[in-house]
Amino acid sequence: MSKENLEAVAQQLAGIFNEAWYSQAKKKCITKHSQEWWNHECTESLNRYRNTSNIEHWREFKSSTWIAKKEFFDNKIYEIASSNKRPWDLMNWVKKKNLLTIESILYKGQPCNTLLDLWHTLHSSYNSAKNRPINASFLNEIPQADQILWPPFSKQEFKDAIAKCSSSLTPGPDHISWRHLKSLITNERCLQKIVHIANACIELEF
Repeated sequence: MSKENLEAVAQQLAGIFNEAWYSQAKKKCITKHSQEWWNHECTESLNRYRNTSNIEHWREFKSSTWIAKKEFFDNKIYEIASSNKRPWDLMNWVKKKNLLTIESILYKGQPCNTLLDLWHTLHSSYNSAKNRPINASFLNEIPQADQILWPPFSKQEFKDAIAKCSSSLTPGPDHISWRHLKSLITNERCLQKIVHIANACIELEF
């Protein structure tokens, strides 16, 4: 495979993803009142209550929202605990805490209260060895490691890497999220094609 062929394959794949997105995606109107846990049952029960104003239908609506919330947050907690293992993601659901009062950075016993003082402090701390004469001859005594070949990218390596990625992240400009890729690689042929493209990039250094 040449670099031109690899570029053509990538462009064709991007076109397929783009076409699938615009043919299947549904527009949603997100407002400040929108909730991630809201589902079709909540909408139906709310419309039913609005049409009848019946107290029983109101109770059904409250029940459906309670169930939707419980299922949504249970699934989120399970995903955080078992998949991405990032417990700090739960902090978005709790009340924000006010930060403690922070003391000024001290340098030589004096506080850095201005941007210029802070710059001089960081410059003096991190660039203190600049222009200092050194003897680099010791590097010649270090034995050179043998040249190694880059091993081919494997299917298991891709599976292990993608398993750590959160399925709830928003897709980028290509509209492809980790959730989509996780679904694609359940098909052995799709997985093999992705690995083949990755190995072609390595071999062609492209």
